[in-house]
Amino acid sequence: MELDKIATGMWVESSEGLGRVLAVDKRDEMVLVEGLHDEQWAVPASSVNQDDQLHPGCDKYY
Repeated sequence: MELDKIATGMWVESSEGLGRVLAVDKRDEMVLVEGLHDEQWAVPASSVNQDDQLHPGCDKYY
């Protein structure tokens, strides 16, 4: 995903799983993501995808 389209608080999918963006590091092009069970991981911005079927406050597909 393009770095300028990633925002704090948005739900994304990555190789590590589903989570919410906590921070975006534009210098290193990395994204800090918090998973559903409070785990955190950093992934390259290019490896995350926004999931349009997820909404803030809801971790289920509709």
